[in-house]
Amino acid sequence: MSAPAVTDAERAAAGRWLVKHGVEVPTLTDLLVLRLGFRGGARPPGWWRWIVPAILVMCAANVGYLCLAFLPGVRGEELTGGGYLFFLMIFLQLSNWLPVRVRDRQARALPGTRAIERRPGFAMGGWDIAALLVTFGGGTALAVTILVTTPFRTYAWSWLGLLALGGVVTAMILTGILRRPVIAEDETSLAVDAAVRLQDLLIAMPAVYAVPVLFDPMTDNAQPPGYTPWLMGYAALAVATQVVAGFVNWRRSRLILAAVA
Repeated sequence: MSAPAVTDAERAAAGRWLVKHGVEVPTLTDLLVLRLGFRGGARPPGWWRWIVPAILVMCAANVGYLCLAFLPGVRGEELTGGGYLFFLMIFLQLSNWLPVRVRDRQARALPGTRAIERRPGFAMGGWDIAALLVTFGGGTALAVTILVTTPFRTYAWSWLGLLALGGVVTAMILTGILRRPVIAEDETSLAVDAAVRLQDLLIAMPAVYAVPVLFDPMTDNAQPPGYTPWLMGYAALAVATQVVAGFVNWRRSRLILAAVA
C-alpha cells in the first residue's frame, strides 16, 4: 500500500501549526503533515468534491423542513424559524470533521511500523460534559415543558426534532474523537496526538445548536409568550459553558505540547 500524497500546502501548514504551538521537530514527517495539515489551514487533495453535494443536501433538508408546514395538523407559523441555521451548523461541523477523519485514517494506515496505536485516555473534561448537558438536556427540558404546558405544540416538536438531529451529528463526531486510537511514532507525535484530540472537541462544540433558538425571539416571535427570557438564558448559558470548555481544553493542550517543546 503506497503512502498517501501530501501537498506542499499541507506541509507548510503543518510546520506553521507546530511553530505556533512552540514545538520544534528536526524532521517534519508525513505522519505529522497528515495530522496537522488540515488543522493548520491547508486543504487536502479533492476536499472540494463533496462540497457541492453537501450544499445541495443542506438546501433540500431545509426545503423539506419548511414543507412540514403543509402536513395536516401542523401550524406552519409555529415551526421554529431557525431550522436552516441547524442545517448550516451541521454542514460546518461536517466540513471540518470529515477531512480530519480522512487524513487521520491515512496517517494511521502509513506503511510499515511507523504508527503506534493504543487506546487514548478520556479526553472530555467536566466543562465539555456540562456544555453537552446544558445544550441538549436543557433544550430538551425546555421543549418538553412547552409541549405539555402550552398550545405551541408545533414549535416544541419542531425544535425537539432539530435538536435531536444536531445531537446525533455531535455524538458521531465525539465518538470518533474519543474512540480514535493514539497514532504516534515518537514523543513529539504522541504529544501532538493528545493535543489535537483536545482541540478536535471544538469541532463538535454542542453549544452551536443552542444559538438558533434565538432566531425566533429576534425575528418572527414564533416562540410561546413568556418563554423568551428562558430561551435567551438557555442559549447564553450554553454558549458561556462552551467558551469555558474551549479555554480549558486550549490550556490543557498547551501544557501537553510545552512538555516536548
